[in-house]
Amino acid sequence: MKPVLLVDDNDRYAEMLDKYFRDRGYTPERAFNGKDALGMFKGKPADYYRAIVTDITMESQLAGLSFLWEIKKLGFHGTIVVASTGFDFPLAMPLSRMVLTGWGVHYLVPKAPMKRAGIIEFYPVSLFSSTLKEFQEVQ
Repeated sequence: MKPVLLVDDNDRYAEMLDKYFRDRGYTPERAFNGKDALGMFKGKPADYYRAIVTDITMESQLAGLSFLWEIKKLGFHGTIVVASTGFDFPLAMPLSRMVLTGWGVHYLVPKAPMKRAGIIEFYPVSLFSSTLKEFQEVQ
């Protein structure tokens, strides 16, 4: 069993991510917002989830960045993926890479290719790394 926590308030994207990870042997668990995700995270050991995939622009009491801050304080050391529609704007990806490095984020996933063609691409936060077509956990 390889549990992954999916945090997204958009059903369409969450379903696409769920299928992607199920097809690769993971067991996705879904939260609709950061507050619910934090409750799920706190209910398990800090190393329970192999990866966390979260939107950062959710409309909820606890936004994605706050959620990332909290799990970092609680000792999460697994792979963190941020999936967002915000990466689709010019310069958003390079700026996000610089900002999110300090938040423990490993990959960025723009949602536009998911919406257009069902393609999920993983952009490592490190500036000069190549895009990955397949998810890889960070050790």
